[in-house]
Amino acid sequence: MVSEDTKTPRLTAAGAQIGDKRPQTVSVIAKSVFATLLLAGAIAAATYTLHNGIVQQGDEVSASDAQARLEAFRELAPLNLSVVADGDVDRALQSMNLSPDAAKALRDDLVDTASSPQATPSPQGASGSTQEAPQVKTAQAQLRTRRVRLVWITLWDTDVEDGDVVRIDSQGYSRTVRLTKKGDTFAVPIPADGVIKVTGVKDGDGGGITVGLASGNARAIFPIMSEGQQLGLRVRVN
Repeated sequence: MVSEDTKTPRLTAAGAQIGDKRPQTVSVIAKSVFATLLLAGAIAAATYTLHNGIVQQGDEVSASDAQARLEAFRELAPLNLSVVADGDVDRALQSMNLSPDAAKALRDDLVDTASSPQATPSPQGASGSTQEAPQVKTAQAQLRTRRVRLVWITLWDTDVEDGDVVRIDSQGYSRTVRLTKKGDTFAVPIPADGVIKVTGVKDGDGGGITVGLASGNARAIFPIMSEGQQLGLRVRVN
């Protein structure tokens, strides 16, 4: 005679039948599948994060975009530079990160020099007196010249902020800049030859060096640069 206890298996707290190993095997498989799903989700989340620039490394400029940047740069008109006002000279000099001696020397070059036209004596008249020729251009009696002038520029990373580094050279002033999305604004001397030179120093995490240069409301996007490559930007001042 079969007892009632034999007909009705008892359940543990986890719901498994005593004496039956199959539910435990199913439980192990379920846990394995769940762990696999968690891992797949983590990988998918990391991939999404990378492609959305949160932890993205390296610039990802397509070949067509790179070609478009190159062609636009070649056709770019000279960039109109924003001149440093007389009242901003101190701030401009501080922005250039110069040594005290270099800052003093540059300040001396920024000082206006004046020259007054000499009076031209006229031939003696009948009375024997000497007369001075009249000053025709009274407004230009003092001819003022400035040896060096400063302009504002901003350098920034046009794409992913991945550690790209460039060097800028303008009229004897040289500076190495690590590019950021926010950008760095500082003053440089106006180049006498009308060209500001930018050299690629370091390609952060790959994809090329992506740099933009602005002055006031004018801006230029450079072609994708490689380390050691130098490009010249034509500039002018109104």
